[in-house]
Amino acid sequence: MSNNKLDILLRPLIKEGLKLTPIADGSAVSASCNSKFGGLPYAEAGDCWPSCPTCKKELTFINQIFDEKEDTLFVFFYCNECGPWGLGDEEKGQWIARQYKKPAIENISEIQRKNKDEFPITACSVSTASAMILPDWEGIDSVSEEVSDLCCEIDDDSPWEVYEEGVIRAKCLNDYSTILGGYPRYVQGEASATCVKCNSEMEFYAQIDSEDEAELMWGDVGLVYFYRCSEHKDEIHLELQCH
Repeated sequence: MSNNKLDILLRPLIKEGLKLTPIADGSAVSASCNSKFGGLPYAEAGDCWPSCPTCKKELTFINQIFDEKEDTLFVFFYCNECGPWGLGDEEKGQWIARQYKKPAIENISEIQRKNKDEFPITACSVSTASAMILPDWEGIDSVSEEVSDLCCEIDDDSPWEVYEEGVIRAKCLNDYSTILGGYPRYVQGEASATCVKCNSEMEFYAQIDSEDEAELMWGDVGLVYFYRCSEHKDEIHLELQCH
């Protein structure tokens, strides 16, 4: 009976997200409007390859994600030399996320690095699949205290196991993945971010997993999380977590 109640409580919390799986693909080297890892990034007239203000080296192009709902392309660069974690005392520009509204092939302006990348990402195309997503155990308490309390009532010793079983019964994503939308799956614990312009809490936007196919590794098999202000969508916060 308690499990049935848990299942009922979980249903309205489910969000739809997009799971992205990289596939090594030589054709993905070219700049495009599609989601992909590595190769050349989408860029438009006036853009240049970004460099880190701290070490002065060019950033590594990690990936780009096409957000079909917003018709926006999210393009992510990162300094593997400095390895920013998203902390407040890090110099701005050690990572860059560009957003292009209505990207188009005819608007592509190819940009090139001046120097060879020491940490290149293997060019990968991306397969996408819709995914039903619930918060992980670390994040459920801030979404529904009723759910976390019920899990503790069912098994006070291992409430997280009760919750994970509920996630599986709901046929929701239950592993670390690169995703757009939904809820984050944390490695070290729940995180949050505040917009510097309006002081409101930012919303989870996407996470990028360590991806073997792209030869991408965040520390010790970690993930990068992005949060974005719903009012000021140019304000983006990054957080890196690893084991």
